Amino acid sequence: MGDVVKEQKMESEILEYDILVKLRKEDVHILNYLLETEDNIMNIRSFEGEYLRVIATKDTVVEAMRLLESAKSFVELEIISLKPNDGSAG
Repeated sequence: MGDVVKEQKMESEILEYDILVKLRKEDVHILNYLLETEDNIMNIRSFEGEYLRVIATKDTVVEAMRLLESAKSFVELEIISLKPNDGSAG
């Protein structure tokens, strides 16, 4: 029974976070160039309406947020939300 509880706990553990970022679509390439300097911090996915969806693992989400904040000095962007990823790659 203990193994089942551990397995259920692991399934509900948050592994990735979605970060929604507001920026102009024509500025995505600049953000990509900036983020390429830091390997394995986050992954730019796609636009969802007017927001860019970025995914970061639970181990890199704090660094991802810091990096996005620092990118503001090069490209106009606004971090809209940070929420647990629902398991979709989007």
